Amino acid sequence: MKKTVYVFMGGPSAEHQVSLVSGTGVVRALDVSKYAVHPVLIAQDGLWTWGSKPLSPYQSQNFSVNFFSGAENGMRKEMRPSLEELKPMDIAFLAMHGRFGEDGHLQAILDYAGIPYTGSGMLASALAMDKIKSKEIYKANSIPTANFRIWHRTNFSQEVLEEAFDNLGSILVIKDPLGGSSLDMGFARDIEEAGSLCEKLFVKSSELLVEQFIPGRETTCTYIEGCTPLPPTEIKMTTRDFFDYEAKYNGEVVEVTPAEFSAELLMEIQSFAHRAHVALGCEVYSRTDMIINKDDKIFVLETNTLPGMTPTSFVPQQAKHIGLDYVALVETLIEKSLTKPKGR
Repeated sequence: MKKTVYVFMGGPSAEHQVSLVSGTGVVRALDVSKYAVHPVLIAQDGLWTWGSKPLSPYQSQNFSVNFFSGAENGMRKEMRPSLEELKPMDIAFLAMHGRFGEDGHLQAILDYAGIPYTGSGMLASALAMDKIKSKEIYKANSIPTANFRIWHRTNFSQEVLEEAFDNLGSILVIKDPLGGSSLDMGFARDIEEAGSLCEKLFVKSSELLVEQFIPGRETTCTYIEGCTPLPPTEIKMTTRDFFDYEAKYNGEVVEVTPAEFSAELLMEIQSFAHRAHVALGCEVYSRTDMIINKDDKIFVLETNTLPGMTPTSFVPQQAKHIGLDYVALVETLIEKSLTKPKGR
């Protein structure tokens, strides 16, 4: 009997467009002889759109977001509907990124409705999404991470800026702690640049994470529970100094998978990906970003509980090297997610 899978994509976050690409890839990868596939689009204004019947083989193989505007597809559109209206559903595949989709909100709604979903539960999702909380958890579990400060809008001052430059170094990494996909962040080389960046970021967030900048080689590594360790990817810059949103999605980096590190360093990176996953309470899979300094010391930057799932994203790149092509990866994540405890 086919399992009914609803693939959630879009959402209100700044990563909406990336999520659409992830969702499209997942829908096309699902074998309609095994799964009854229902794509769900969550617009940035909160409007949900989904079809009244599962995709045909042709619709699945040729799926694009244009599907949601097809009148012949029996579309239903509602602002934040009850999930009871989407049942029966065996599992929700979350191709969501950023706020609402990755931060525990959607997971809590699905838990309340008793619907299984891919990836981590509500609490781990919320902790990993909050870069301040996750760094505190890394430190508590002896996982090395860059030194940092927390700046609050209410007591932000010249003295706060000066203290950070005096003690963290000449370049500061300033982030909205709930931002994602290298958005809502920047690098400041002096007090004036930091002040200008903070003024922009404080519009969205009442507190900011300020980190020591660690020059070095950037890497990212996926951990999938019960699978052979996945090879890390090294992210090499080509035209920019920093790995930001534009570099990530405008092809301004070279991604080397497997990374050409020593065997010892590769094992250490894989170990930290596993340790970060466990420390945060993640489930099924996660991807942890790290930086390696000139002395080959690793610093963990952040953990993603719903990392990109576009066909060229890091997770599929790495999974391919342990024998999981994109189709097999999607199926593996579904099957592993169906066996995890509910409501965590």
